Amino acid sequence: MSTKTRQPNHAGHLGSAATREWLAENTPPFVCSAGEEQRLHSIRVRAYDLWEQAGKPDGDADRERFWSEAESEIRKPPARG
Repeated sequence: MSTKTRQPNHAGHLGSAATREWLAENTPPFVCSAGEEQRLHSIRVRAYDLWEQAGKPDGDADRERFWSEAESEIRKPPARG
């Protein structure tokens, strides 16, 4: 019986090696402002969550789809009320 504690595997837990690897592979390389960096972080987290929910498929088309969907959600202006 193992005494090793299992780490949570969800978008809120971004410390795992697999998560860092996925983010590194799915983040466009460019320089941006601090505000834009925060938005990109939010997009990365959301894209990772979408990827996990889809069963962690492999392939560039899926990565681009998750990134695009997350970007649309994050960049969408807030609803006026």
